[in-house]
This record gives sequence, structure tokens and C-alpha cells, in this order.
Amino acid sequence: MQAKQTLPDAAKDTIRSEFDRAESSDPIVLWWDDGNYLEDIIEQACNELGVHLKVAEETPLELRADPVDGEQVWYVPHVKEPENVEGDYDWFRDVQHTGGEVEMSIEDLTVHAFERGQLDAWELKTATQADDPAKRREIARILHDQLTGGQLPTLEQLRTQIVTGGYTDPVAFVLENGWGDIDDSPDTIEQMQDLLTSEGVDAVASEDEPIGIVTATRRWAVAEWLIHAGADAERFPREFRAETAGDHDLPELKSLLNNTTSASLLADRYLGEAIWPDVVADVDDPWELADCIVDAALERRLWEEWHASFDAGDYETCLERAEERYDALLGSEDFRGTYRGAYGPDSPWTRTWEQAAEIAQLAHQLETWDEHATDDVVSLYADPDDGTWQIDNAVLNLVVAGEPETDLPDDHPATAALDDLRTQLQSEYVEYLEDLGDLVTETVEAGAPFVDEDHSYQFFTKESDGLESGQTVALFVIDALRLDLARRLADELRDYVATLPADAPEFAVDEDVWLGTLPSETEFGKAALTPGEIQMFDVSLVDGELQPLRNNRRVTTNRRESLLGGDGWTVTREEDDGWQSTRVAYFKNDIDDIGEKELSDLEAMLARRVDSLAEFIGTKLEQGEWDQAYVLTDHGFVLLPDNASPEKISRPTEASDSGRRWIAGEDVDEDSPGVLLDSSSRLGYLDANVSVLASPLKRFRKQGLGDARFYHGGLLPQEFVLDFISITQG
Repeated sequence: MQAKQTLPDAAKDTIRSEFDRAESSDPIVLWWDDGNYLEDIIEQACNELGVHLKVAEETPLELRADPVDGEQVWYVPHVKEPENVEGDYDWFRDVQHTGGEVEMSIEDLTVHAFERGQLDAWELKTATQADDPAKRREIARILHDQLTGGQLPTLEQLRTQIVTGGYTDPVAFVLENGWGDIDDSPDTIEQMQDLLTSEGVDAVASEDEPIGIVTATRRWAVAEWLIHAGADAERFPREFRAETAGDHDLPELKSLLNNTTSASLLADRYLGEAIWPDVVADVDDPWELADCIVDAALERRLWEEWHASFDAGDYETCLERAEERYDALLGSEDFRGTYRGAYGPDSPWTRTWEQAAEIAQLAHQLETWDEHATDDVVSLYADPDDGTWQIDNAVLNLVVAGEPETDLPDDHPATAALDDLRTQLQSEYVEYLEDLGDLVTETVEAGAPFVDEDHSYQFFTKESDGLESGQTVALFVIDALRLDLARRLADELRDYVATLPADAPEFAVDEDVWLGTLPSETEFGKAALTPGEIQMFDVSLVDGELQPLRNNRRVTTNRRESLLGGDGWTVTREEDDGWQSTRVAYFKNDIDDIGEKELSDLEAMLARRVDSLAEFIGTKLEQGEWDQAYVLTDHGFVLLPDNASPEKISRPTEASDSGRRWIAGEDVDEDSPGVLLDSSSRLGYLDANVSVLASPLKRFRKQGLGDARFYHGGLLPQEFVLDFISITQG
């Protein structure tokens, strides 16, 4: 039964009826409320009736002052016989003959808000009366809130809120809070049984203890979701066969997840306990129930089926199913960025399946990358959609994601499987790097595969239109920005500029593949990225030492800055200094520093560095008035897993100079370790015999340099295939 009117409307009816019965032509009504719950309601009623209201702030004796002609209501929110006053006082004795006296509590007025004479409404009043003042205030708040709003409640909704302390849905209350703070008196237990069975939870009808009611309600709700997802209702006991009206009728637990702020607690409760193991065990295909995100029995069976498919090498099916389960556990994001209907992106249950999807994707990439082997190694590696650079990116993601399964119950199958899968894939990643090195070796020895590519030493000439002296230009030269990190950065920059205010300039973010200078080390890579004509740059052997030259002069750090300064550039390494210039070249070496210091959590640090670069570069774009900006790098790097065992080899005698991944000298030839780069390779800048290592597990001994995991200078695409980012205004 739904309320027929609001409390202010019920108050108006009561006041009007008292005026109609009054003997005086100028009636006065004295209204008494024992808890001060109705003052705003009486005020609203009097305003709408057009009668004068006088309020007794401390004692009813105040009502004698300032008489008013005409209709009047006196509101007296005090008890007749205060407990803290000695003697038998009746505050109304000297004023009760001035008008009709109405004693009306908020519970009484609530009854008037329903149809008069309804037995259920009077039962509600009995249920709402409480001896505990705090409980009484809470009940009054509920009645006030529910009966002064736009949509009027039913008696059942009011009863539910009063029993549960504010919930309108008794099932949702029990699912989220258990018995909560409800008292466990027989009357309350009976009321909860009535409320739950009226909502269709027949399973509680035979329970007479709070713990039994809670357990039965939760089992009923899990059964409801399983049935909604497609489980056969006949497999459940009759009292647990929840009726579902169709796909658009949400199960109670899913509806609760649309509104709760305690999704993580619900995840542990309803995915951490096997509720219907026998039913789940009899399901032919558990993936038909993958949208049901409750019951540990289903979760475990889904994972076991997924793992079996992985062991069988069916990675595409594994990817599809892991993504399906991840989406179900994730829920839907609203416009405020809040996830509803499930557990959200931060739950370990969600993150475990997210990693399962990443593992399946990586396993598929590692298995299939060489199915279309080609002598175009650059395209094989750098293709935006199908390039094997995505393998590097996936391995980085896998490590950064950590071990989400450690926050799951110990008996979850993922806790025993995921670590082995991560280790297996990182071993396969090293095998991929070795095979990729072999492919590079074959293609170089078969010809000159890099002749038609854009090389970084050509940058200032080929990009001359974007570097005109009349334009404002910013160069961000970031050391060791490997191709996959650069592409992450480009995506984050696109996201950043998309959030700029409507009146801010528009920026287009584009990417192009360039080849770094071989050997792919800072000394040669940054020397290439200086102003000058193409033919003026070369890498030559001078007195037995390999040197980068511009106009036949060695390019040192000071020389590079001098060349940039002579071409109108302000060189800076500071985030706040030097940016007043219209042509700024910003140099940062921290990625190389991070890698070569072999810091812990290296992958996570690299990912965070990309985030900070996107914020920094985006801020500079927003603050400045740049016509053009470029993000460049000198080289990439190889990052081996922790469990890899690289081999340090000795430098051969024919080498006069060397790095960790290359040797140079007059007598270096094809018999030297690595791949020979000489005049036959037709690299327009290389005027020396240099042999470069392509194997990821070999490097020349270099005293004083750490190189257990992070290194560069060789011939793997990760080291010299680069992504340059251009950002154009307009």
C-alpha cells in the first residue's frame, strides 16, 4: 500500500479539520509534538494554508505573547511533563482553553499520510515506536525523508527502512550487510522474514535465526544470478529457484553492484566462497555462465577450463574467454568514471583475468610472429598494427601488472598457475629475441636492407619545413625512448591534447619510423641529431677510435650544443629554464640512467617515466605557443627478463675500439663476432668497418658498466628502430 499524501499535506488536513470543528470564528490550534521532528512540516503546512504559526522555542508560556487575530497554529515541540523538572507540571494548563489541542507525533502523522483506518498503517506506527531515543530519532528521520519527497513510499518500503536502518530493499540490505545492526528479537526476526518472503526469497521461510536468514538469502541470490545467466533452475532446490523475468530484469546481486560503494567486499564474499559446487560441476559448458560473477565454484571451473585451453595451445580461444570474463568482472563505467554492476578495474579478481588475457595475447604473438617472415625487418618490427614491437610492449605490461593473484584466496587456481605462465612467457620472449637477431643477421648478410629507410642523421634536412626559423619549435630529445615507449607516449599525448579547453590551440600528433645511427649508442645517436646537411655527418675510425663527425670535426656534447646554438636553438636540460626562447632543444637522459643503474622495478619505472613525459610535454604545449614540436630519441634498448643469463664475450684482437654490442677496427671482417657493417651495407654515414652483435644474450666485456638486463648498441630492432613524434598546431 502506497502513501496517499506527504506529511505536510497530512498536517494541512489535520489543521483544517480542527478549524472546521472550532466554535470560534477565529480559531487557534495548539499543536504538540514530543520530539521536535515536525517543525518544518508544520511551517510548510501553515504557509500553504495561509494561517499564522507561532513556535514555542523553550516553553509553551511563550505563546501568550503577541496575540494574533485570525486563524493561528501554535507548535509546541516539548513534552508535557519534562523529566528534568520537579513537580507535576502541565505546560498546557493555562493555554488549552484558547483553542483546540492536537497531540500529534511524527508516527501519528505518518498514519494519516496513508488511507485512514488501514490496519497496516497502525501496525506500522507500533513498529516505529522505540524507547531508545537514538533509535527514535533515526526512525523519525526516515519517516521525514521518505514522506516529504517527490515519490511517496509504500508501507513495505517504510517498514524495510525502519527495520534495516535506511534500506528500501530488504534483500539488498542482507546481501550487503548480513544482519548488520538489526536487533535479533523474535519480533524483528519475524519482520525480516516477512519482508524477505514478500520479495520472493522463499528460502528464509523456515529459518528462525539471523545467521540462517542471512545464509539462505545469499544462497538464494547466487542461485538467482546463475539461473539468470543460463543455469537450469530445476537443478536447485525449489525454495531457491528465483524467478527471472528476462534479460532486462537484473539479479539482486547485480542490481546491488550497480549502487554499492563496497564492491571489493562483495567480490571477496561472493567469489571467495563456493555456494553451489554441485550445480556448477554438472554444467556442460561453464563459459555459458561467464556473465555470472558470483560463486567461487564457477570462478574456479572457468579458470581451470581456461588453463587447459592454454596448455593445449589454443591461445585465441584463451584470449577471447579471458576478455569476456574480464569485461564481466569489470562492469560498466559511468560518466563520472565509476564502475557499476561488477567489481571495477582495481579488484584482484578483475586484474587476474586481465592478466590472463594479456598472457594469452602475448603467447599468441610469440607463437605467430615469424609466420610471415620477411627481409623487411623494419616493417616486421615497427608496423603500427602488426609489428612485433607489440611483444616488447606486452612483456613490459606483464611485468608492470605484477602478481594480482596474490590477493586472491589461496585455493584459487590462478595462485598456482600465473607465476609459472609469466616465467614461461619471459623465457619464450628471450627465444623470440634470439630468433629476431638471427633474422636480422640473415637479411643484412643477404644485402643492404636499410638503404631506403629514413635515418636520424637526415632529420634536420628532411624536416626542414617544420624547422623553419620563422616558426616556434620545441625539440624534446629523450634518451633511450624505445619504439614501444614512444608509441605509448604518443597515445598519452593525444589523450592530453584532447582534454585541452575549447579555446586552446588544436594539436595533431603524428608518428614516423626512423632508424638510429649504428652503433646505436648515445655518442653516435645524439651526434646525428644536430643541424647540418646530410653529407656532412659520418661515423669514422680516427686513430683507432670510432667517432661521430660533422664537417670532419668530432661531435662532442659541447660541439653538439654549439652547432645547435649556431642554428638558433636554445639548449636546456631544465624543465623551467630556457623555455622563453622560440626554438628550444630539451635533452633528458634519465631513461638510460635508470636502465644502466639496474634499478629495481625497472619496468614500472619506465612506464611511470612515459606518464611523466606526457604530462611534461603536454604542459609545455599548453603553456607555450609552439607551431611545431618533435619528440626524438637517439636509440632504443633491449631489456632482458630477470632470469636471463647473458654471456659476456672478450673483445677480439682485431678490434681497436668497442662498446658492449659492437667492435670497430681496420681489420674487423665477416669472421668477427656479430654482423659486419662495411661499405657493402651502404649506410651513407658509416665510414668504417664495424661488427655489431645481434644476439640478445651476448655482449663484449666493458669494464665498469652494468649490463645484466638493459643494454643497447647492437643490431636488434629494439635498439635502432625508432619512433619520432611530431606535434603540429592547427
